[in-house]
Amino acid sequence: MRGKKLGRLLGVLLAVAVAVGVTGPAALASGVPKGKTPPEVPGFSGSMIKLGVITPQSGIASVVGKPLTEGNRVYWEAKNAKGGVAGKYKVELSIEDSQYQVETALQGYDKIKGDVVAFQQILGTQIVKSVNTRLKADNAYGGPASLEGVWVKQPTLMPTGTPYQVLAANGLDWYLKNGGQGKKVCAMAQDDAYGASGLDGLTQAAKTLKVKVAKTVRYATGSDVSAQVGELADAKCDAVLLVSLPNDTGSIATKMVGRNFTPQILGIAPSWLGGLENTDNGPFYQEHYIWVSYGAPWGDTSIPGMQQMLTDLQQYAPAQKPDTYFQFGYAQALAMDQILEQAAKSGDFSKAGIKKASNQVGTLKFDGLGGDYKYGKSASDRNPPRDSTIARVAVGQPEGLQIVATNYTSQAGKNVKFNK
Repeated sequence: MRGKKLGRLLGVLLAVAVAVGVTGPAALASGVPKGKTPPEVPGFSGSMIKLGVITPQSGIASVVGKPLTEGNRVYWEAKNAKGGVAGKYKVELSIEDSQYQVETALQGYDKIKGDVVAFQQILGTQIVKSVNTRLKADNAYGGPASLEGVWVKQPTLMPTGTPYQVLAANGLDWYLKNGGQGKKVCAMAQDDAYGASGLDGLTQAAKTLKVKVAKTVRYATGSDVSAQVGELADAKCDAVLLVSLPNDTGSIATKMVGRNFTPQILGIAPSWLGGLENTDNGPFYQEHYIWVSYGAPWGDTSIPGMQQMLTDLQQYAPAQKPDTYFQFGYAQALAMDQILEQAAKSGDFSKAGIKKASNQVGTLKFDGLGGDYKYGKSASDRNPPRDSTIARVAVGQPEGLQIVATNYTSQAGKNVKFNK
């Protein structure tokens, strides 16, 4: 019953990335820019910068939106305590509840677009696609809360983290180097943009690694996956790249257990949620599931960025438990801060000024929590981080995961290309 209840709770969880970070707030606040004094513009009063957030704060998907937004908030609370951007401009978040519905999200965007300089967070793949159309029309800028490869070259978006394509490529490489050589590799993915991103990475990696993908199946999220699991079982797959959301991960695992089908599962980041290890499928996950994500393990204080996040968390959200979505939200704010610092140096917090600053920042620094993200002089120059974190499921560990490899890179991951 516990597994079933969790499955219902996660019914509409969305693909979000995990665990990223950049240069800590202390480092960004240490040097006050000596540039021009920014004039007042919509979203900047002369002393206060307003950033928009379009995210689910109610409904089932709020289990993602709330910790993400909390990560945003904690970062900016800590930054404001040090004076704010450039040591003197504090940041305020204007939050609109999307309820994880496109129309509601667009209404929220329209409501606050004239009162913010940029959007700190926009959550949900289809929502980002819809809002991005308006960002382009308004010459505005926003941070997508997912690792879709399609964001990499979008000039109106602020992507962070290792894209799903690279995670898939690194996951396949790791598997082949850890007992998978000569084994039959298959894939199971959602029939949407997220699933397509994972499969794209697998296809590109298979060419580099000279591996044949024996069987690929697609499914609609929330649907009965019996037929798809049956196809993989009949094909006698040794490993399955899984591009899913946590609710579907539970259903897929249940069907695999029912078929006595026990492949090595290589689960892309959003396929896992802490707590799954304590469901009825817990023993199956511990034996057969590998998590392929990116970023430092929660609690590793040897990493400066993690230490800074935990210090801020202790002061501004002491009850917060380990949560990859919180980590991602904190990292998004870290990334936006670097762009705002650049805008402060240029003396321009207008929407056009924020976009211009994103092409002047050069490289977003992630301070040990993950690979740096090259932004270059335009979106076409962007080169995302190529590192991954590999973990096994373990009861009692933060987020139910025991890290087995960090900063894992491969030639297959480095070779992944992104369309402009």
